[in-house]
Amino acid sequence: FFDEQLFRRMLPAEHPLLDIDRTVDFSFVEAELAACYSPDTGRPSYPPEQLFRILFLELWANLSDVQVCQQLCYNVLYRYFCRIGWEDEIPDATTLVRFRQRLGEEGAARLLQRLVAQAREKGCLRGRWAVLDATAIQAHAAARRQVEVLREGRRRLWEAVHEARPEAAAALQALAEPVPDGEHEDQARLLQAERERTEALLQALAARDADAAPRARRVREQVQRVLQDEGAGSLADPEARWGYQRKDRSFFGYKAHVVTDETGFVLAAQVTPGHAADVEQARGLVEQVQAQGMRPRRLAADKAYDAAALREALVEQGVRPYIPRRTKAGRLEEQGFTYDARADRWTCPQGKRSIGKTPHQQGGYLVYFSEQDCRRCPLAAQCVSKSQNRKVIYWQPATDRHRPKGLKRALRVRKAVERTFGEGKQWHGMGRSRYCGRARTAVQVLLTCMVIDAKKMARRLAGKNPKRRKPRSGAEVAA
Repeated sequence: FFDEQLFRRMLPAEHPLLDIDRTVDFSFVEAELAACYSPDTGRPSYPPEQLFRILFLELWANLSDVQVCQQLCYNVLYRYFCRIGWEDEIPDATTLVRFRQRLGEEGAARLLQRLVAQAREKGCLRGRWAVLDATAIQAHAAARRQVEVLREGRRRLWEAVHEARPEAAAALQALAEPVPDGEHEDQARLLQAERERTEALLQALAARDADAAPRARRVREQVQRVLQDEGAGSLADPEARWGYQRKDRSFFGYKAHVVTDETGFVLAAQVTPGHAADVEQARGLVEQVQAQGMRPRRLAADKAYDAAALREALVEQGVRPYIPRRTKAGRLEEQGFTYDARADRWTCPQGKRSIGKTPHQQGGYLVYFSEQDCRRCPLAAQCVSKSQNRKVIYWQPATDRHRPKGLKRALRVRKAVERTFGEGKQWHGMGRSRYCGRARTAVQVLLTCMVIDAKKMARRLAGKNPKRRKPRSGAEVAA
């Protein structure tokens, strides 16, 4: 009774967090995470829904584990949302870390599916479109050359062994030293020498059983991960990779691949290293959406998803793809080339016909024209590149066959996912990973998507969608 009266007097009349609490039912968390806790073994845990609400609040307010626990000590609104009474104990930051580990990537994905299903039942989804895109997430670690990573790993490993067994570390000090740069002609040979010295140090540690200390085992596992993967650029986060947002703009970290509906409501998401291709994740995301019972009829994506195999797969599933071409010059017809389907030949702007074609490894064909015709052509300087002696064009029959009308409108629909990314990065810290490792970053992204979806549900069910125009009265129409 005291808690009820206190909350009633101190809570604000209107607040976005209260709208989420009234419109979104988080009781599905208990059912989804029931298998993660034993009813008979160990001490009783905090309710899973309560811990989930704390993580939700943490991302909603862009706080850390420690900061959200501090806020729960005196913030009445936060205590009410997390179902914490004034006599209840507040979980500490370590409890939140363990709950997040127990939740895992698969658990977070299941919770997102349950939230999407709830939004669908309440009529918050449209589902006529599926919008695909990916965004960069900076790693929670500094990127370095692999030579420097291996040197740092050996140094840390030797320090950990020296802390536990100084007598064993003294005999291994030479292997912990960096290879002199001047002993090798190029970077590749220097890297190979560093890898060989690192492997020698690991073998020596195993022979002397000098890596039994907990810290030494932890550092040894990090060094082994770097050795197994040549693309690792950080000892703290070996799974992060270099990727490109544009040709001239690189980043070090991960990619969040997301599919939304036409309003920006997140339907599915997954995280890959930064160098992963966007198009390789498309079919899996669409299958996740379809597995939830939704049947989008149109798909909008940017030119990073331009692939003949993806277009054909989508058409087979009854989804019409709206994906622009990768080529800067546009369609071949716009450049003056024409195709004769009966003869299966292309004709250039000067009236010369192609002489053959060969399959391309990414699908489609490379169409060739005659060297003699191109040598005599007055447009050869403009049409044929300096590295070629004849005109060669890339032709994707599937792209031309599955080219629907209304591409410009579809690209306007695609902006919905960009607004979702902007909201997640500006207000909820999705632009940078909070943790090291792909799986932990995936949990962060999936929970952030749930925060964004819950906000959208609250606005739509409460009638506070700013983009929905209110109907005008008769007096306004007459005026």
